[in-house]
Amino acid sequence: MKKKTLTIAIALVLVVALAVGATYALLAHSTDEVVNTFAVGKIKDDGTVFSLKEHAIAGQEATGKYILKTGDDASDYTTSNAYDAVVPGVDLPKDPTVKVEKLAGDAYLYVVVDNQLTGGLTYSVDGKWTEIGSNGSKKLYAYNGGEKLTAASTVSQSILNGDKITVPNNVVAGSSTLTFNAYLVQAVGSSDAASAWVANGGFDTGITDATMPTVAP
Repeated sequence: MKKKTLTIAIALVLVVALAVGATYALLAHSTDEVVNTFAVGKIKDDGTVFSLKEHAIAGQEATGKYILKTGDDASDYTTSNAYDAVVPGVDLPKDPTVKVEKLAGDAYLYVVVDNQLTGGLTYSVDGKWTEIGSNGSKKLYAYNGGEKLTAASTVSQSILNGDKITVPNNVVAGSSTLTFNAYLVQAVGSSDAASAWVANGGFDTGITDATMPTVAP
């Protein structure tokens, strides 16, 4: 529809220019100019919600189990959780969640998980995310099998299955990280989520509207 509208607008300018030329030759009068304005569309505006949040650590029990905050105030969230007293066999709670509401245009939703975990720590990604690519330690996941989101779409989706990192009984001491990034890419012009990702720069893209580095043990 956009391409059709653009073509009609250009044709109107040409018609006006021809009419002006003919009139000028006979009457020596000019008309007001016709100005066409073309604005690039967008998928996010002031009313759009696009976030990647994780609850902060509230404390650690005597058993070694970490407890996360549960509120929805800004102080309940963090961009960096540090688990510095991991106990073998006691899993770590971690709930990175992506939220999307009121898009200004159709888009695909992705997360990239950069797995730098060592010592036997493992995790699994929630089934709502489909792996569609990788680059070294980074894996790319599209939301809901590459579903195209619209203005009516509402998403509130955890990244990790069970909101946890699994700690084995024989965990090896050391330091490691697990990093999450969320992305929205316009759907117009691409046939699917994979091609949209490549068209917008792939893993070299700089469109991290929602970025959250998270530190594991």
